[in-house]
Amino acid sequence: MKEFIEATMRCATMPEQWDYALDEFNAAFGISASCMFSIHEFEDNRADFTWSKFFRNKHHDGVEAFMQAGADADDRPAYENLFRLQPQQFYEEMVTFGVDTYDDLPPSKVRNLTEGWGFVMRTAAAVNATGPWIDTLLCQHRDQDEWQKLLRNRNAQIALPILANSLSLGRTIRALRSRFNAALAVLDALGLGVFLVDAKHSVIDLNKAAECILDAADGIRLSPKRQLLLSSPEAEQKLRTLVDGANGLLNGEVGQLETVMAVRKQSGRYDYLLSVQPLNDAEAELEVGLRCAFVTIIDPARHGSLSIEGLQALGQLTTSEADVVRLLVKGYRLSEVAERRDVSINTVKTQLKDIVQKLRCSTQSDVIRLAAATRIPMRDHPNG
Repeated sequence: MKEFIEATMRCATMPEQWDYALDEFNAAFGISASCMFSIHEFEDNRADFTWSKFFRNKHHDGVEAFMQAGADADDRPAYENLFRLQPQQFYEEMVTFGVDTYDDLPPSKVRNLTEGWGFVMRTAAAVNATGPWIDTLLCQHRDQDEWQKLLRNRNAQIALPILANSLSLGRTIRALRSRFNAALAVLDALGLGVFLVDAKHSVIDLNKAAECILDAADGIRLSPKRQLLLSSPEAEQKLRTLVDGANGLLNGEVGQLETVMAVRKQSGRYDYLLSVQPLNDAEAELEVGLRCAFVTIIDPARHGSLSIEGLQALGQLTTSEADVVRLLVKGYRLSEVAERRDVSINTVKTQLKDIVQKLRCSTQSDVIRLAAATRIPMRDHPNG
């Protein structure tokens, strides 16, 4: 059961693993074969087929083509009746067709096909109760003991809501990806890592730049439960507080919460800057009650991720001052800037003081933040 739950929850962000999740479902409940697909409530459409190992190994291509061609039209009355029954509960085939005995079942091309493979009964469950697309799980059984055990198994009734939640979350993520794909692509180009974090602090999506940050393993990584792990427990707690605040889960004056924090790198380079903002879905276009936060990560040491051209224009910086800023945003310390520019550290400190004043900043960190803010739509200096 544990393996099934873990496999199913992974499918929300990795839908290609649904076949494997069905295998784990079959193993947990002693089922010979199963498939899951979506049926349109008002139209004769099928979508999102998922097949367990039996079908994948022996009959997958032929069966899917068979179904897509509408060969299950004989089963339409059973689908319609299934949608009227209590969802997230398994029913034997006689119940879905509304007859008393197996011999009373009407003709079915799908049943004829599966009987030829040695299956003696089908059971079905409507995984969710919302239209127009309704997810349906169909199980094939080789003997009476197998399907009757499934109907009596209380854990099977627990498993169906888990399937439903993962399917629902997966649809939300697909909608988010579709809606924000262009924006995330721009952020990728800018080197800004974006994690979409739900109210349970699990990462449900991320862009390519975020993957690069994880690959660097320099103070930010993912736990087996897909939660962000930072360089210290204190930083992790602060991030959780910011995510809770963005998701409206804190009492009190949430508006006074900070939205930016620093995360120390293990390499000792400039800290990562994290910005936490809520996903604004006030009209519930994606999902009713959806709570997610965008965690944007800026890596000051990443070449080309911050704008020097923008800062030079804003502060009317001299060429020397712009060179100092360019080295700072690459992650060099003041002593390293002085060494690379072949000047004294006091000279660099004086230049930094002038830079901060011209940019109306308070600290060196503010300069980095402003460099990130001016990255759109500016381009870095060709030599930066």
